[in-house]
Amino acid sequence: MKLRSSPARPLPVAVLVALLLSACGGGDGAAPSAPEITHPVFYGGPGAPVASVGKDGDYFVDDLTGALYGPKVAGAWPSTPVSLAGQAGADGAVGPAGPVGAVGPAGEVGPTGPVGPEGPAGAPGAPGAPGAPGATGPTGATGPASFEATWSLSSNNQLPPGTNSVQAIGASPISTTRFVQILPQDCGTGTLRVATLGVPAADQTHTFNLLRAPGPSPAIADLQEPAAFSCTISSAARSCVTSGVVNFNAGDAIELQWINSATVLAQAVPGPIGIAFSCN
Repeated sequence: MKLRSSPARPLPVAVLVALLLSACGGGDGAAPSAPEITHPVFYGGPGAPVASVGKDGDYFVDDLTGALYGPKVAGAWPSTPVSLAGQAGADGAVGPAGPVGAVGPAGEVGPTGPVGPEGPAGAPGAPGAPGAPGATGPTGATGPASFEATWSLSSNNQLPPGTNSVQAIGASPISTTRFVQILPQDCGTGTLRVATLGVPAADQTHTFNLLRAPGPSPAIADLQEPAAFSCTISSAARSCVTSGVVNFNAGDAIELQWINSATVLAQAVPGPIGIAFSCN
């Protein structure tokens, strides 16, 4: 049935005649006059009929669904229609593919999409050729001057246990028992380092203290140990380093004091002991 959206209207004359003959039992009787026609009228239109369409005894066919309403009774159409549609037929065979259509014109370029997430790092590329040497940079500022004093105790040193003054390499002794040297410059920070190539016995220790007497005319009697400038080696620690602020002045005197519990030669494995003090 063809779907239409036209308002309710009577069915074609041929259909009405066929229905009329069926309803009246044939066409053999005398035809009534036009004003006395009482056979039912069949209407059709999209959707269910409204009350204003038709009269009692008439029928209405919904063009959209094929449902039949009627007969109309007491001015009202029945709420439940009778379906005139048959069962759905089987799907037809798939038709042959049509020819490929012509390529349409290119569409407009769309807006740029958002930036996607960063992808994984790629494999390293091959090394590039060495670049040309850069220009020589400007000369840096001159750093603070540094000073270093060194002492050494030989592996066959037999100074007895006790407290001894150690003669610095290249320094002249002031007396037979004390070895002092004068600082040639100011020092803000300093570092004391001690290490032995031997191995002290389990009960041996060698402690080195740096002593200082203020200038410009230092006296040995004024030599005192600055805090944090003491270093001890033993069988458990064959080297030590200590650093800190010193605030020494040019003209101050320094001395290395050695407090030993055994001679250097008495180490489990004899070896020289080296000591150094540096400052700037």
